[in-house]
Amino acid sequence: MNKDNTSGVIFKTALDGLELWEKGVKLDSFLDGNPDASRYRKSISSLLYTYFRHRALIEFTVAKFAKKVDPKFMRVLAMAVTEAWYHTGIPKEMAANFAVDYVRRRYGDRPSGFINAVLRKTISLDPAKLQKEAPLGIQLNLPPLLFERWKRHYPEAEIAKFAGIMMDKPPFTFRLLNEIPENELNDAGCSEVKTEFDLSPIKFYKTSTPDNVFRNKWLDDGKIYVQDPVTVLSTLALNPKKGETIADLCSAPGGKSLALAELMGGEGMIVASDCSFDRHRKTVENFTRAGFGNLSVIVSSAQNSSLKPSGFDAVLLDVPCSNTGVGRHKPDALWRFSEKKLKELVREQRKILDGGSTLVKPGGRLVYSTCSIENEENSMQIKKFVSENKEFILREEKQILPAEDNDGAYVALLERQ
Repeated sequence: MNKDNTSGVIFKTALDGLELWEKGVKLDSFLDGNPDASRYRKSISSLLYTYFRHRALIEFTVAKFAKKVDPKFMRVLAMAVTEAWYHTGIPKEMAANFAVDYVRRRYGDRPSGFINAVLRKTISLDPAKLQKEAPLGIQLNLPPLLFERWKRHYPEAEIAKFAGIMMDKPPFTFRLLNEIPENELNDAGCSEVKTEFDLSPIKFYKTSTPDNVFRNKWLDDGKIYVQDPVTVLSTLALNPKKGETIADLCSAPGGKSLALAELMGGEGMIVASDCSFDRHRKTVENFTRAGFGNLSVIVSSAQNSSLKPSGFDAVLLDVPCSNTGVGRHKPDALWRFSEKKLKELVREQRKILDGGSTLVKPGGRLVYSTCSIENEENSMQIKKFVSENKEFILREEKQILPAEDNDGAYVALLERQ
């Protein structure tokens, strides 16, 4: 297949992915399930994620030249403008031609003429200049709903700081499971991650050349685990000890359970529970690769668990959330956000919290965590739970905002009396 044909397949497949996303399908599910998406995953995921990182500016600009665009044509314009503005490997004219030809073949000359007219006006503009002159919410490429919501909770300067970070691609970060000589890490272009919060004794590294990491087979050999540094805060807060019995609910794909096993020195028992069989398969694979033998895998939901009440020294609840703290890794999550969905998540989180809390022994610990920066899912959720469950005391809580080397997250440590 020649380059033009390949680019055409990538463009069409990205359009299919965007349409399915609008219908509620997760991007990862689409990329895993579509043959062309799997074949050209790197290019297609780059195109889609780049679009979501710049969606506000793209839609704001297109709206200057076209009002009330049919969704199927808006998707075409969105992908074409994304390619023309942000994918330097494709000439602007070629990006426009793909879009115009695609529409002509499927919908005829009149719609393709409309697409052509809008694109010729749009792709010649300088996105950097447009962004600088746009309203602040558009400059930050935030969904209007989230921008207005965050203004009620954070100073605009702080929003600008972490929203600006979320527009960038995240660094490739990983933690060591087994020792790798420092010179090998340096030769692969890796440097240790420095965060504003304490990660000891766990070490994280980052690199702008992840291909070097994969060439060294560190992942295949179980020497590293790829994850964001903030994700281990919950395991550090739990402070697992050798010989303890710990339940990690909502555990898949197992990164936190792996960190628990490491901190326990391989002694004790970890029960990793999740309601997703597919995601749990990844947990088993990750533990097999890492070589830890102290894991029992159970597939069940946290609120309907068959686990023994008051049977655990510690319980970790990394609950489903709005993902508003992980905009760099999941830029589409910000555009999924709605007040209705938030309320549904808060109810689901509370059910998991109620179910998980019954597993904690008197004197035991409970850690609740999210990758959200919304108060309703975090401090407000815990405050309400503690007020209604007097046997639990809040010992510590942290709200982390997105920063250069980490995503946003919330962690609360509770103790059962």
